[in-house]
Amino acid sequence: MPTYIRLTNLTADGFAEIEESATRTEQMKAMANEMGGEIKDVYLTMGDFDFVTVAEFPNDQMYTQFALRFAERGMADTETLKALDETEYLNIVQSM
Repeated sequence: MPTYIRLTNLTADGFAEIEESATRTEQMKAMANEMGGEIKDVYLTMGDFDFVTVAEFPNDQMYTQFALRFAERGMADTETLKALDETEYLNIVQSM
């Protein structure tokens, strides 16, 4: 399944309800599972982003639906990177 890296910054509302962060993470995992995806890892990070999430979904459409449903809550601003694993990367390079 394709891998997606989501970079997240909490909004003012997200920070105002920071104590609910663990609950929101569990809800996010459940939503991903219901949509055929999986949240592989969630990291609290220091630097330009508050959290980094690694997810797998069957395709871009399913991930986009998931991301939009999550964004509706207004607790975070996100940026998504589609990731290619080492095998995919090497296949691209070798085919050049």
